[in-house]
Amino acid sequence: MSLDLSLKLGELGRPVHLSIAGRWVNLFWLSLILITTGFGVLTWQVISAARIYPELLYQTRRTSSLSNKMIWMRNQTNQLKSESVEMNFLTKRLGGRFGIPSARSLVTESLPDGPKLIAALFLDPSGTETWSREASDLGEKTTRMRQDLIRIEGLASSKIDQLENTPSIAPARGQLSSGFGWRLHPILGVYMMHEGQDITASIGTPVMATAMGKVVEREYSSSFGNYVVVAHGGGIRTLYAHLSAFKCELGQKIRRGQVIGLLGNTGRSTGPHVHYEVHLGERPVDPMTWILPTTLVP
Repeated sequence: MSLDLSLKLGELGRPVHLSIAGRWVNLFWLSLILITTGFGVLTWQVISAARIYPELLYQTRRTSSLSNKMIWMRNQTNQLKSESVEMNFLTKRLGGRFGIPSARSLVTESLPDGPKLIAALFLDPSGTETWSREASDLGEKTTRMRQDLIRIEGLASSKIDQLENTPSIAPARGQLSSGFGWRLHPILGVYMMHEGQDITASIGTPVMATAMGKVVEREYSSSFGNYVVVAHGGGIRTLYAHLSAFKCELGQKIRRGQVIGLLGNTGRSTGPHVHYEVHLGERPVDPMTWILPTTLVP
């Protein structure tokens, strides 16, 4: 099939006749069809890409967020492990005396680390919902562990404060002499209650506070001579009598082992010694039950 064309250039021009062979006509139509088809396919791909792009962008952002969350949880895990070690040390140290439960009994689950942590987060690489669920579960487990450790830390801190304010050492280095209980008074010659423990040593020997507290009395009396009273909280008070000199001030806060005076022979005394008393409320108790071996005192 051929194509005949007649063209006339201008009104006075001579007509020009063109004849196009059929194979060229077929080639033209085939090229037109191919170009149209290609343009349609390209247009469809552009439209499809425009529809998929928001979803790809969303998944990319979500994957990035999960990755950042995994890094954050890994750091939290390492921090929790460090805190757990410290808490275990404290609870083991105080558990025998105060009955604190161990951290292991409160924190029954442990977090994976390294490859196991990644495997726990990404069990199904093709499912972002699984990633999110695993990350959420691990986050909740981390939160529970942190809450348990905070509770243990608070309990341990309160026990440490209680221990620091509990008399637990001897007030001076020396020889134990007259103890707590009824005795014949060496000066008055009558049976009287001896409400403390005497420790004999040379004059000038340091006399130490047996626990953390506050100096509430720093006075002289005819019986005790120079004496100091320290309040430790919880109704506990200690008294140090017959001092030759004061090394503290009224109202001063002191720590265990701090020198508060020097051993002496003032007041109603038959020789150099420190008279040491422990009171619970208004009741005196035997000070020897409050003097622990040095290996048990932190």
